[in-house]
Parts: sequence; structure tokens; C-alpha cells
Amino acid sequence: MKQRFDIAIIGSSFSGSILAWILAKQGRRVLMVDSATHPRFAIGESSTPIADMLLARLGERYGLTELVDLASFGRWQQTHSNLACGMKRGFSYFDHQSGCSGLAESFSGQRSLLVAASPSDQRSDTHWYRPDVDAFFFQQATAAGTHVRQAVAVTGLTQNHDGSISICLGDGATESADFVVDASGRANVAARAFNRPSLVERLQTRTCASFAHFHDVGSFSQRFNHLHSDRRASVPFDADDAAQHHVIDDGWVWMLRMNNSVTSVGVTSSTQGRSGAALAATIARTAEQLDQRFAKYPDLHQVMRDSTVIAPASGITTMSQLQRFYDPVVLENCLLLPATAATIDPLHSTGIAHSLAGVDRIARLLLGQQRAATIHDYRHRVLDETVHLDRLVSAAYRCLHSFSRLTTACMLYFAAAIGSEESIASGNEIRGLWLSDDPQFVAIVNESVEILDSDSSDANANSRIRKLIQPWNTAGLLDDRVANRYAYTATK
Repeated sequence: MKQRFDIAIIGSSFSGSILAWILAKQGRRVLMVDSATHPRFAIGESSTPIADMLLARLGERYGLTELVDLASFGRWQQTHSNLACGMKRGFSYFDHQSGCSGLAESFSGQRSLLVAASPSDQRSDTHWYRPDVDAFFFQQATAAGTHVRQAVAVTGLTQNHDGSISICLGDGATESADFVVDASGRANVAARAFNRPSLVERLQTRTCASFAHFHDVGSFSQRFNHLHSDRRASVPFDADDAAQHHVIDDGWVWMLRMNNSVTSVGVTSSTQGRSGAALAATIARTAEQLDQRFAKYPDLHQVMRDSTVIAPASGITTMSQLQRFYDPVVLENCLLLPATAATIDPLHSTGIAHSLAGVDRIARLLLGQQRAATIHDYRHRVLDETVHLDRLVSAAYRCLHSFSRLTTACMLYFAAAIGSEESIASGNEIRGLWLSDDPQFVAIVNESVEILDSDSSDANANSRIRKLIQPWNTAGLLDDRVANRYAYTATK
């Protein structure tokens, strides 16, 4: 007789594989299906203090020491140096202007910002080289007893009379499970199979992106220091050891450096309010910017000019719209992980944290009691977090015209992130990430966004928002005296 599984997981990227690993180790009969195989190219690589705290908590709760090992750069290098990653001391930002002869500042912090998220290299966050990391988690799930079907697509899902779900596969086979978790990401297998409507029109953020992995990307911190004959891109940490943001016209460029000579580089552009020919032109220009190695921006071009694309095999990838949004509860026994339910934008590196929070919530749901109440809570949390994060991200995009104003918008996000970090570090259960469950903070965000969208001067907006976030500002954000150089802000 064909085996009936307790849980079927669609997709085997890091979130699907970690969930399968947890559930299989707890004695559940788990099926994991994926249309592709490992290793494979993927983006969504930048971890954060929240993500690392959640990874360590999952490892400690379920006895998976490997997760704890990968929760900081130093321990990662000691225990799993065979898995490529990058050191991420924090976030760095540089303001470029097309046609400008260079990025020289009149004073430190005028066109640059460094925000430290960790106090040392050893305790640093990481960039995940996803071909290695996803394959590792997949192997752990398999070794724990997960039944795996690779290189076979899910072609349909059907709810049976007894409540179980039949999973139709591309090779003609059919499996069944009492519960289905969709970790398929952009494919949105379950939402599409059950004809669930997209909620993307509720989001304010609208962006497109082009990206790839490169070899021979030069050091931007060295370039910036050379321009100024000092070390302003190396204090309080080297700006290359970060989620590096390069602000350009209508968008920004990310650079994430791995320790295997690979650099993940991508460019996103705002498409808000554009349609038809204008939208098509923006998407084409975004791809062209990366293909031409940002030729219009001298200092950015300098570090990219000799680089070569090494992945994916098809070359630079372009997505005409990054955003997606679905109700994470498809059926009472069919849930979407957060990265499948919603994607906003990579601006604040929130994807890994949101995914791990989903793994934590669904694992506790499936291994515990009071399922109906927990499912309702899961829906509420994911929807609220998505809308809250969208508000923070979309406000930042509307501030791209002014680096000073963008800095203020980013500090609003950092206040939210640090508040969550402090709550998790105190041992609290995960409620709303980025303070999305705090009505007072949500109201402050709404008021701050109105200020950022107003004709208030940059200095006035900074001053007003600094006063608004004061009750949550434990890290001294928006301090004019630090010249946009923030030492250790996290509580990890």
C-alpha cells in the first residue's frame, strides 16, 4: 500500500529543508518534493541578527547543533568552513549620481552610511552562499528520514473527503498527506492549485530587479578610502563586509561578498506608477545597468568593470516585478511559508528572518496542540508583518532622491529591527517581527511615513522622526554627532 505522509513540503530551499529536518527528527513522516535538484543558484542571501537568533533558537529547541553553528560567522568557520558564506558586519550605503565625476564627500557621512549589526568578526552575521547552504540543509533533512522526490514538479493538489491532500506529480505518481506546507517560493504551487487570489495590489512597493553572481568584483571600500585619503569606509567595520547598498537613480545596487571569490550583485529599480512603455523601459534599463557594469557611475563602474558573470548559467536574470502577496493559509491543513506567501524587496535583508520565523511557527503548530487557534495566529502574523514591512520599504524608495532623507527612512527600519532583536534576545516567543505587533510603534511608523512624504526639509524630518522613535531608540539612531557611522547597534 502507498504510504500516507503526515506532512508534505513543496520545495527544498533552506526553509523547506529546515522544516523537513525538524519534523522528520521529531518522528513525523515527511515528504519533500522539488521540481529541481541541488546545488542551484539562488538569491536572498543576506542574514541579519534576527535571522541568526531564530536559527540558533531552532537549533537549541530541536537539538540541531548545526543550526547553532551557522548562526554566527566565527562558529560557522570553525565547524563548517566547507560551506561558502560571507562576513556581514552590518549595512553600508553609498550615494552615487549619474554623470558625476566621482563620489567624493565634502564631509564624512555626507554620501555614505555604515551601520554595525555585530560587535566583532567572530560574532558577525553572514551572507549565505545559497548553492552550498541550501544543499547542506537538504542533505540534513534527507539524513533525518525525509522522503525526497527531486526533479519532479507538483502538477496538482486536491483535498480529499477525509481532509487529506493528494499531491499529483509530473511523473504520474500521486502521494497523499494530512498536511501540506508550500515552500516553493515564486512558484506559489498551493495558492495556484486552489485558485487563491493574489493580494499584491495591497502593497505599495513596486520594483523590478536584475542580478547574478560575479567573479573579480573589486573592493569598494578601498576605492572610497582612496578617494578621500583616509579610512572612512573602514570604521566601524570594513564597508565591503556588509550588505552593501549603492544608491543610484530610481534604485539601488546590492553587493554581497562571499569567501569563495563570488560576489552577489543585483540592481533594483522602482516601477511605482509606471505601466506600458514606461514600465518596459525601466525594466530594460535596469538590466542594461548591470550588463554595462554601471558605466554611468564612475566609482561603481571602477569596481565592476573587470567582473564576469559565473551564475546562473543563463546569465544575468531579470524579474519584472519582485512583489507577490498571498494569504498564507490556503486551507486549514495547507499553509504557505512566508517567502512563498509574500516578497517585498531585498532593501532591508528581511527574507531569511521572515522565512525562519515561519519555520518556527509552523513547526510548533505541527508538533503541538490547539491547531485552529495557531493557524489563525499564523495568518494574522504573516499578513501584518508583510504590510508593515511594505510600509517601511516603500517609504524608503520614495526617499531615494535625497540620501539624507533615505538615511532617516532606513533608521526607522533599524529601530523596528533592533526592537525585535531585543525581544528575541530576552527569550520571548516570536510575535510580530519588526514590532508589527506593537500598535504604538505601527502608529509611529504611519506618522513618520507621512513626514517623509511631506515637503518638510530633510533636517526637520530627521528631527521629528527622532523624537517619535525615542521610546524604542536604544541604539542612538539619528544622532547627528556620529557622522553616519553607527557602532554596534544589535543585542546579539
